[in-house]
Amino acid sequence: MIIDIFTYTHASPNGAFSLEDLIDAAKAAHLDGIAITDRASSNRAREYAEIAARKDYFVAIGVELQTSSGCVTAFPKVIDDAFASEDWRNLGDTPALEDVLDYFHDRGGIVIARDIYNKGEGLKDRVYSARDSKGRGFDDIDTLAAYRRRIDNELSIEAQQVTGLPACAGSGITDDITHIGRCATLFADKISDQASFVAAMRSPLHWACALADLGNACPMGTPPKTDEDNNRRRDDRGGRRGDSRRDGDRRGGDRREARRDDRHERDGKPRRFDGRKRNGRRDDRNRPR
Repeated sequence: MIIDIFTYTHASPNGAFSLEDLIDAAKAAHLDGIAITDRASSNRAREYAEIAARKDYFVAIGVELQTSSGCVTAFPKVIDDAFASEDWRNLGDTPALEDVLDYFHDRGGIVIARDIYNKGEGLKDRVYSARDSKGRGFDDIDTLAAYRRRIDNELSIEAQQVTGLPACAGSGITDDITHIGRCATLFADKISDQASFVAAMRSPLHWACALADLGNACPMGTPPKTDEDNNRRRDDRGGRRGDSRRDGDRRGGDRREARRDDRHERDGKPRRFDGRKRNGRRDDRNRPR
């Protein structure tokens, strides 16, 4: 299954779409599901679960929180009254990262390190050391996004490789619905509900993937879209280099010819070259004194 696990509805400060809009766009993009991760909002969780059931489409529901150390995304194991009533607000307006890890882990949920090196809200190197009261760290790492800088994605991938945690990705769309699914997460397991989604996120059998050209955000650079384009670019580059070399040879030949003419002719008269005199001066320089 392919799921875009970072999408936002109009319940988020910058969100512009309803859940129905996002589901329709995800279906058109041939995604198998999406996850709603509204920022500091989960009071519509039950409503969203009903909409997903009515439209017969898989929707996981989580929440994005800004902790004192950086941004995280959390998913509960079940959509219960505590999550729908935003019980997590009791942790504070800007909760400690350790408290958020404790809260969701104790309830069977997961916590994802989100936008680790993005602007001023990322966790940065705290991703390596963060632990809850029982020594549990993050469950997953967000490694790929089209809106981030290439270096941010590369550093996130490095963090995922060093920690050995699974990698996930999502589009993070708020106001451009055409970007849904540009980045997503590929799951080997079948996912049917919130609990199986959380279990699949705990499993290593899922991977971050890009479903569109990421341009400058691509960690390995921007690949050509087709082999034909690649060959055409190679031919074009080779043609330009060849033309430049030929032009350079012509210009170089003209310059050499001009110097030769100047050396052998001055004021319209042939200039005589006396090799013996020149050699004599060289002999004088090398003669011991």
